[in-house]
Amino acid sequence: MTPVDLAFARAYHAVGSLVAANPALMGFAGWPAATPAQKSARPIPAADLLKTWSDGHIAATQEVRDAVRDLSDFANWQQTYTAEEVGQDFLDRYGWFELVGPEGHFQSQDIRAYIAYWGENLYYPWHLHEAEELYYILAGEAFFEAEGAHPITLRPGDIRIHSANQPHQMTTGASPVLALVLWRGEGLSGVPRMGTK
Repeated sequence: MTPVDLAFARAYHAVGSLVAANPALMGFAGWPAATPAQKSARPIPAADLLKTWSDGHIAATQEVRDAVRDLSDFANWQQTYTAEEVGQDFLDRYGWFELVGPEGHFQSQDIRAYIAYWGENLYYPWHLHEAEELYYILAGEAFFEAEGAHPITLRPGDIRIHSANQPHQMTTGASPVLALVLWRGEGLSGVPRMGTK
């Protein structure tokens, strides 16, 4: 195995162990036996910010946080939105990559598991998607709002579940946030759309 392959294998097994140890995560989507896939590295500015951020985690999330930081140069980072939708500052401090899923570094048709990062003092506007979603905070904290649910600040180890097509938004404060985001169900290959409808 190359150093890059080892870095991704470490992350895959670290997330799998985290999921297996948490009944809420395991009950939401489980953890599939996924096939490694060759994906080109796609750097973004947020990956450099993530590499320099060394706190904000708890003991239960440190292994995953460290594994993600170690592979940040090799990940196929993505950004769902455009500068017209969210502004350039948002794009400069935001990004995600699909660790497991139909287009992931490990391929599975059963779930999508994203690693996502947002910098401090960012507003992620109202959006929705067909797939059911679970946020698990790995490091940092953010304020979550969702239609029909009480607003809540999530910190490392906390979970928020969004049902299919449930509008939601997020705001970070003085800290960035790093999250494991799981998708399941219908719309697995879809993308979020801005707005509340």
